[in-house]
Amino acid sequence: MKFKQVLVTALGAGLLVLGGTAFAPQSVQAAKSYGVSDSKPIKVNQAKHEVYLETTINGTYLNQPTRHVIVNEKGSNGTKSLLKTKVTPNQFYAALKKVGAKPGNNLTAKSKAGTKIKGTKLNVSFVINNKQVAANKAVQVKGKAAKNLDFRFGGNKAHAAKMKTGCVLCFDSCPVGIASGATYGFSYGEHFTGKASVLPKDGQHMVVVVKAATK
Repeated sequence: MKFKQVLVTALGAGLLVLGGTAFAPQSVQAAKSYGVSDSKPIKVNQAKHEVYLETTINGTYLNQPTRHVIVNEKGSNGTKSLLKTKVTPNQFYAALKKVGAKPGNNLTAKSKAGTKIKGTKLNVSFVINNKQVAANKAVQVKGKAAKNLDFRFGGNKAHAAKMKTGCVLCFDSCPVGIASGATYGFSYGEHFTGKASVLPKDGQHMVVVVKAATK
Protein backbone atom coordinates (compact mmCIF):
# COMPACT_ATOMS: atom_id res chain seq x y z
CA MET A 1 0.00 0.00 0.00
CA LYS A 2 2.83 2.40 0.86
CA PHE A 3 4.48 1.64 -2.49
CA LYS A 4 1.26 2.55 -4.33
CA GLN A 5 1.01 5.81 -2.42
CA VAL A 6 4.59 6.75 -3.32
CA LEU A 7 4.01 5.86 -6.97
CA VAL A 8 0.82 7.91 -7.15
CA THR A 9 2.60 10.87 -5.55
CA ALA A 10 5.44 10.65 -8.05
CA LEU A 11 3.07 10.44 -10.98
CA GLY A 12 1.09 13.35 -9.64
CA ALA A 13 4.26 15.41 -9.72
CA GLY A 14 4.74 14.46 -13.36
CA LEU A 15 7.62 12.06 -12.73
CA LEU A 16 8.07 8.33 -12.43
CA VAL A 17 10.94 7.40 -10.13
CA LEU A 18 12.74 4.14 -10.82
CA GLY A 19 15.98 3.10 -9.17
CA GLY A 20 16.63 6.66 -7.99
CA THR A 21 16.36 8.12 -11.51
CA ALA A 22 13.65 10.57 -12.55
CA PHE A 23 11.77 9.89 -15.77
CA ALA A 24 9.09 12.17 -17.20
CA PRO A 25 6.18 10.00 -18.45
CA GLN A 26 6.80 11.21 -22.02
CA SER A 27 10.47 10.19 -21.86
CA VAL A 28 9.51 6.68 -20.72
CA GLN A 29 7.14 6.34 -23.66
CA ALA A 30 9.72 7.73 -26.10
CA ALA A 31 12.44 5.40 -24.84
CA LYS A 32 10.16 2.39 -25.28
CA SER A 33 9.10 3.41 -28.78
CA TYR A 34 12.73 3.80 -29.87
CA GLY A 35 13.84 0.62 -28.14
CA VAL A 36 16.36 2.14 -25.74
CA SER A 37 16.63 2.08 -21.95
CA ASP A 38 19.07 2.56 -19.09
CA SER A 39 20.35 -0.98 -19.61
CA LYS A 40 20.28 -0.74 -23.42
CA PRO A 41 21.21 2.89 -24.19
CA ILE A 42 21.80 2.51 -27.94
CA LYS A 43 19.92 0.90 -30.81
CA VAL A 44 20.59 0.68 -34.55
CA ASN A 45 17.81 0.88 -37.13
CA GLN A 46 19.55 -0.14 -40.35
CA ALA A 47 16.40 0.14 -42.45
CA LYS A 48 16.09 3.84 -41.63
CA HIS A 49 19.86 4.49 -41.35
CA GLU A 50 19.25 5.72 -37.80
CA VAL A 51 20.90 5.35 -34.40
CA TYR A 52 18.97 5.96 -31.16
CA LEU A 53 20.70 6.99 -27.94
CA GLU A 54 19.35 7.26 -24.40
CA THR A 55 20.70 10.43 -22.75
CA THR A 56 20.20 12.51 -19.61
CA ILE A 57 19.92 16.30 -19.46
CA ASN A 58 22.75 18.08 -17.62
CA GLY A 59 21.00 21.23 -16.41
CA THR A 60 24.28 23.06 -15.86
CA TYR A 61 24.47 23.70 -19.59
CA LEU A 62 21.03 25.19 -19.80
CA ASN A 63 22.71 28.19 -18.16
CA GLN A 64 26.42 27.83 -18.89
CA PRO A 65 28.09 27.33 -22.31
CA THR A 66 29.80 24.14 -23.46
CA ARG A 67 31.14 22.65 -26.69
CA HIS A 68 30.00 19.10 -25.90
CA VAL A 69 26.60 17.74 -26.95
CA ILE A 70 26.83 14.11 -25.75
CA VAL A 71 29.57 12.54 -23.62
CA ASN A 72 29.81 9.12 -21.99
CA GLU A 73 29.25 9.59 -18.27
CA LYS A 74 32.48 7.76 -17.35
CA GLY A 75 34.73 9.80 -19.67
CA SER A 76 36.97 12.60 -18.40
CA ASN A 77 34.50 15.06 -19.97
CA GLY A 78 31.52 13.20 -18.53
CA THR A 79 30.25 16.21 -16.58
CA LYS A 80 30.99 18.80 -19.27
CA SER A 81 28.26 18.07 -21.81
CA LEU A 82 24.66 19.13 -22.35
CA LEU A 83 23.69 15.45 -22.47
CA LYS A 84 25.21 12.52 -20.56
CA THR A 85 24.94 8.93 -21.75
CA LYS A 86 26.00 5.38 -20.99
CA VAL A 87 26.82 4.90 -24.68
CA THR A 88 30.57 4.70 -25.29
CA PRO A 89 32.36 6.40 -28.19
CA ASN A 90 33.27 2.97 -29.57
CA GLN A 91 29.62 1.83 -29.51
CA PHE A 92 28.51 4.98 -31.32
CA TYR A 93 31.26 4.60 -33.93
CA ALA A 94 30.25 0.98 -34.60
CA ALA A 95 26.58 1.96 -34.81
CA LEU A 96 27.26 4.67 -37.40
CA LYS A 97 29.25 2.20 -39.50
CA LYS A 98 26.30 -0.21 -39.39
CA VAL A 99 23.95 2.40 -40.85
CA GLY A 100 26.33 3.10 -43.72
CA ALA A 101 28.07 6.26 -42.50
CA LYS A 102 31.69 6.86 -43.51
CA PRO A 103 34.19 8.64 -41.20
CA GLY A 104 36.04 11.75 -42.35
CA ASN A 105 39.15 11.32 -40.17
CA ASN A 106 40.51 14.67 -41.39
CA LEU A 107 41.18 16.43 -38.08
CA THR A 108 44.04 16.11 -35.59
CA ALA A 109 45.06 18.11 -32.54
CA LYS A 110 47.55 19.90 -34.82
CA SER A 111 44.94 20.98 -37.37
CA LYS A 112 44.59 24.69 -38.08
CA ALA A 113 41.91 26.51 -36.08
CA GLY A 114 38.75 26.81 -38.13
CA THR A 115 39.28 23.55 -40.02
CA LYS A 116 35.92 21.83 -40.54
CA ILE A 117 35.22 18.18 -39.88
CA LYS A 118 34.37 15.89 -42.78
CA GLY A 119 32.48 12.62 -43.05
CA THR A 120 28.93 11.48 -43.73
CA LYS A 121 26.34 14.12 -42.84
CA LEU A 122 24.28 13.30 -39.73
CA ASN A 123 20.86 14.74 -38.99
CA VAL A 124 20.50 14.95 -35.21
CA SER A 125 17.13 15.33 -33.47
CA PHE A 126 16.00 15.37 -29.84
CA VAL A 127 12.78 13.55 -28.93
CA ILE A 128 10.79 16.05 -26.83
CA ASN A 129 7.16 15.38 -25.89
CA ASN A 130 7.23 12.44 -28.31
CA LYS A 131 8.21 14.66 -31.25
CA GLN A 132 11.57 14.95 -33.00
CA VAL A 133 13.06 18.44 -32.70
CA ALA A 134 16.13 19.36 -34.76
CA ALA A 135 19.13 19.84 -32.45
CA ASN A 136 19.78 23.40 -33.62
CA LYS A 137 16.26 24.37 -32.51
CA ALA A 138 17.07 23.33 -28.94
CA VAL A 139 20.35 25.23 -28.49
CA GLN A 140 21.74 28.72 -28.89
CA VAL A 141 25.21 30.01 -29.77
CA LYS A 142 26.52 33.01 -27.87
CA GLY A 143 22.95 33.74 -26.83
CA LYS A 144 21.62 33.71 -30.39
CA ALA A 145 19.74 31.15 -32.49
CA ALA A 146 21.95 28.33 -33.75
CA LYS A 147 22.44 27.83 -37.48
CA ASN A 148 22.33 24.40 -39.07
CA LEU A 149 24.96 22.62 -36.99
CA ASP A 150 25.86 20.33 -39.92
CA PHE A 151 26.94 17.31 -37.86
CA ARG A 152 29.37 14.88 -39.51
CA PHE A 153 30.77 11.43 -38.76
CA GLY A 154 34.29 12.60 -38.00
CA GLY A 155 35.59 9.17 -37.03
CA ASN A 156 38.50 9.65 -34.62
CA LYS A 157 38.12 6.13 -33.22
CA ALA A 158 41.77 5.64 -32.26
CA HIS A 159 42.19 9.14 -30.85
CA ALA A 160 38.98 8.83 -28.84
CA ALA A 161 40.23 5.58 -27.30
CA LYS A 162 43.56 7.18 -26.46
CA MET A 163 42.18 10.38 -24.93
CA LYS A 164 39.40 8.67 -22.93
CA THR A 165 37.30 11.85 -22.84
CA GLY A 166 34.11 9.93 -23.60
CA CYS A 167 33.16 12.42 -26.33
CA VAL A 168 30.35 11.07 -28.52
CA LEU A 169 29.06 14.23 -30.22
CA CYS A 170 30.48 17.77 -30.17
CA PHE A 171 29.00 21.08 -31.32
CA ASP A 172 32.12 22.35 -33.10
CA SER A 173 34.54 20.40 -35.33
CA CYS A 174 36.54 18.08 -33.09
CA PRO A 175 39.50 15.70 -33.55
CA VAL A 176 38.37 13.52 -30.61
CA GLY A 177 34.58 13.25 -30.72
CA ILE A 178 33.15 10.49 -32.89
CA ALA A 179 30.86 13.04 -34.54
CA SER A 180 30.86 16.83 -34.48
CA GLY A 181 29.52 19.94 -36.19
CA ALA A 182 31.03 21.31 -39.41
CA THR A 183 29.36 24.73 -39.27
CA TYR A 184 31.65 25.82 -36.44
CA GLY A 185 35.29 24.93 -37.15
CA PHE A 186 37.98 23.39 -34.95
CA SER A 187 38.70 25.35 -31.74
CA TYR A 188 35.55 27.48 -32.04
CA GLY A 189 35.11 27.07 -28.29
CA GLU A 190 32.56 26.69 -25.51
CA HIS A 191 29.75 28.91 -26.78
CA PHE A 192 26.74 26.56 -26.94
CA THR A 193 23.89 26.53 -24.42
CA GLY A 194 20.75 24.39 -24.29
CA LYS A 195 17.40 26.19 -24.38
CA ALA A 196 15.61 25.63 -21.08
CA SER A 197 12.35 26.62 -22.78
CA VAL A 198 12.68 23.71 -25.22
CA LEU A 199 14.60 20.92 -23.50
CA PRO A 200 13.45 18.71 -20.60
CA LYS A 201 14.59 19.62 -17.09
CA ASP A 202 17.86 18.69 -15.42
CA GLY A 203 18.17 14.96 -14.77
CA GLN A 204 15.40 13.90 -17.12
CA HIS A 205 16.02 11.36 -19.86
CA MET A 206 15.78 12.15 -23.56
CA VAL A 207 16.17 10.05 -26.70
CA VAL A 208 18.49 11.39 -29.40
CA VAL A 209 17.98 10.30 -33.02
CA VAL A 210 21.00 10.36 -35.34
CA LYS A 211 20.17 9.76 -39.00
CA ALA A 212 22.95 9.17 -41.52
CA ALA A 213 22.44 10.91 -44.86
CA THR A 214 23.75 7.99 -46.89
CA LYS A 215 22.23 9.00 -50.23
